[in-house]
Amino acid sequence: MFKIRWRGTWGIGDSMWGLNVAHVHAKKINAKVNLEFHWSHGKDYLTHPEDPETIIERTDWIHTRYHRRDDVVVTHLYNSQLFNPDNTSMDKKKDRFYFDDYSVDPNGTPDQDWVFRKKEYTKPLNKIVIFNPTENSEPPRHWKRKLTKDDWDAIIQALRWRGWDTRILTYRTPIRDAYHQIKECSFVVCYDGMWHKIGRNFSKPMLIPSKEGVTTYNTPQAIKIGEREDFLKAIGDGNEHFCNNTLKEMNESAREFKKVLFKCYED
Repeated sequence: MFKIRWRGTWGIGDSMWGLNVAHVHAKKINAKVNLEFHWSHGKDYLTHPEDPETIIERTDWIHTRYHRRDDVVVTHLYNSQLFNPDNTSMDKKKDRFYFDDYSVDPNGTPDQDWVFRKKEYTKPLNKIVIFNPTENSEPPRHWKRKLTKDDWDAIIQALRWRGWDTRILTYRTPIRDAYHQIKECSFVVCYDGMWHKIGRNFSKPMLIPSKEGVTTYNTPQAIKIGEREDFLKAIGDGNEHFCNNTLKEMNESAREFKKVLFKCYED
């Protein structure tokens, strides 16, 4: 069986990246793929004692929602030294994965356009999802922290004033809840991290404060706004300007990307 060895991290986004890449490759070679996660810690490791579940549990659960799940066999190796666990800096170049045939650069950007089971896509409700890094267990890279906690609070209040049923997620939200909130929502306002890959696989309309190319790779359907002032202006008071301009652009981008994703259902 073709094997992809993947660097396991504490973020579910990295796990979903591996799952997506493995499923794309399985379809490409028309054969099963073994996605082998390498964790620098044990099976029961928690980043904080109050965390509701381990990253292993999150990874295994989200895979149950994937289209053609059986094409990818997930295995876990614990206390692994394969990916140099001493390299913990977010700014250092790291090998992220190894394909059996070394056909992909370990620091590359392999195709990751994959989907959940078709029955998971349902009509959205009149609610939105927001998540930001202000309560993360560790601060993310500086460019992911363009907005302050006060900025995020103002955005939440503006959208609530507009009448949206607003759901706030954190990294401690249980994955089942985060998944269903995003599945049911009309759109997502968030930073580039945490639950963003769930929004990607659903092709949810998304608005992200970023100008980075990696954000386009992570969430191609998202509308990116790089400057803090411009991002806050795009939200405005959550009413006419936002609905007639920003949200319209978000919806159009998501519709186009969904056409790309739904090709995964073609045999």
